[in-house]
Amino acid sequence: MMQIIVVLAILVVLGVYLVWQLRRRAKGSSSPSANEQSSSPPVHEQSIPPFQIVALGVQGSGKTLLLASMYHRLRTPTGQSYFLTTSHADALQLNHWFSQMADTASADGWPPGTAKGESRHFSFTVKTRTADGALPVLRLNYLEYAGELLTEPQAPGSTVQEELLAHIEEADALIGIIDGNHIRQHLDGAAGGLMRLEKTLDALVPIMIEATCPVSFVITKWDLLRDLHPDESTRLELVQDLLTSNDQFRSLVKIHGAARVVRLIPVSAVGPGFATVDSTGRIVKVPEGKVHPTRVDVPLSAVVPDLFDQVEGRLDRDVRSALYAGARRRNQLGPREALAFVSAFAGKVAGQALLAAFGASAATLAWTALLDLFFDSNVNAREQSQTRLDQDLSQAEKHLEDVREARRRVIEDMRRKVGVLEDQLPHSRLS
Repeated sequence: MMQIIVVLAILVVLGVYLVWQLRRRAKGSSSPSANEQSSSPPVHEQSIPPFQIVALGVQGSGKTLLLASMYHRLRTPTGQSYFLTTSHADALQLNHWFSQMADTASADGWPPGTAKGESRHFSFTVKTRTADGALPVLRLNYLEYAGELLTEPQAPGSTVQEELLAHIEEADALIGIIDGNHIRQHLDGAAGGLMRLEKTLDALVPIMIEATCPVSFVITKWDLLRDLHPDESTRLELVQDLLTSNDQFRSLVKIHGAARVVRLIPVSAVGPGFATVDSTGRIVKVPEGKVHPTRVDVPLSAVVPDLFDQVEGRLDRDVRSALYAGARRRNQLGPREALAFVSAFAGKVAGQALLAAFGASAATLAWTALLDLFFDSNVNAREQSQTRLDQDLSQAEKHLEDVREARRRVIEDMRRKVGVLEDQLPHSRLS
């Protein structure tokens, strides 16, 4: 009897063990084992490269209106694949300025401009839509300074000028704001018109001539110059002739033109027919006017393409050939292999040469992500063989490929906007 009980007990234990094993195997078949998991690495979250932009302009030149209108135009993906986001507080401020500008209830109710000695800092994330949602591609850190910081004595102990010079030295792009109304006044022969224009150039040119990054001169209030000539290209040519008649401006274009990008971008934060100049010389709103901003999206859209073109122009033929070959090779690889390839390429001679070509600004950029973005922006990289998104790719790999395709679209759209500007207005390219 005792033997029968022992046998039954053993059978029960074996039965429980077998059931446990079957359940364990069934559960294991629904998720990969440790070895299987290690063969499919987790998604590599690349850091987002930040680009530093410094905007300079004298008081009243239209910096605030330009910034508010730029954000309003680029906050949605209308007309391009990318859009800007910023902090909630900054978005509220920028939207408030734009609404105040667009409100015609008060004929001269404009947002307050940047005061002397004041600086403003906004950080924008450039995003694009993918199947998984909004994907961040890069960041644009926008610093806005009053030009008087460069020309007027500061209070004893003030370090504002030193901070500004440090930001300019690290900048990836400089934007000099030229008041279109000052150009209008000078061309009309108004008293003080030439003096105001020369004061602007005196503030901008000496510091920008030492820059090593791309430079854009943005002419604000372009709508006030509509009657200068019916053809806009001819209109810009006349303005270019006026600016290059200034010895300092002409020297900057000559010195920079051979090595880096210099642009002349006419913009209007409000568009034609919204504002006019009254008998006292004030800019006032036209009753029932409608805001239609003009080219306010171009200055920001040109930053990355101009920087990359300048960097590529600094490289010798052998390094460029190595970069083109690397771009083609990288675009023939699968997502995981492409990441490893870029990291390895950064340590090679061509990768180090590219880093050196970026200059001081490269220290502030995420190097691997920057190189990856540079490959996506390269003309030769567009001769790519598309990676096959077949069933062998993991979800993580498909995500990485989506990231690459999204970056290509964004850079291509940015280049397209610059191309449209140059096609319409050849005199916008000074270099």
